[in-house]
Amino acid sequence: MITSIEDKAEIILLLLELHEFKATFFVEVSIVDKLQKLLKKISFSGHEIAFYNVNSTVKIIEETKQNLEQFLEKPVRGLRQKHHQISYSEIKNLDFNYVSNIEESKLNFLWRKLTLKTHIHIENDLTIVPESQSPYSQLPFNDYVFQVTPMKYYESMLLESLKNNEYVMIYVNAWQFFNRNESPFDLPFYKKINTGRTFEDRLEQLFQFIDENEIAVSRMKDYLF
Repeated sequence: MITSIEDKAEIILLLLELHEFKATFFVEVSIVDKLQKLLKKISFSGHEIAFYNVNSTVKIIEETKQNLEQFLEKPVRGLRQKHHQISYSEIKNLDFNYVSNIEESKLNFLWRKLTLKTHIHIENDLTIVPESQSPYSQLPFNDYVFQVTPMKYYESMLLESLKNNEYVMIYVNAWQFFNRNESPFDLPFYKKINTGRTFEDRLEQLFQFIDENEIAVSRMKDYLF
């Protein structure tokens, strides 16, 4: 699976390079040590490396962070979490500067609003960055919404949101770049729509739209600090 992820990351890097965008890559803690060569390339290309914690302990996160910072000679400032959340005090003690909290992108997103705050705020001396939500449709700007929403509608969501907010956080996931018949991930049926090359084309269309509308793009740490 590691080789497959590296191959898909190359596609993402190429798209970002073509549009001269810099982004933040949230890497799952348990595979960080296996992706050091790739992470070095991502970092050298000017992108930010941050962590995504699925179920790692505080001790594992601490050790992984120290090892990667020594390898990259750069600090890891951000942590993303969803199901398995550790406390803000523990995150602060690990010397992170910001937390990106995301919610589960289930099929029922059409009938619910996000349950967390949707604006950047400070807790325990940490900058908390929640998912963005469109005031236009009330949909979150999560990976799955981008995957299935008609592009014209999604573009309208983005423009309307930027009229009301200073920023929109858009994120995608590695599994979305795999065709359904090659994916190493166990996905529910509704997440197998518009994956692989179709998803790459959608992302390229979004990047072109961002360019055409002169929308600024930045790494998380640049926007926050």
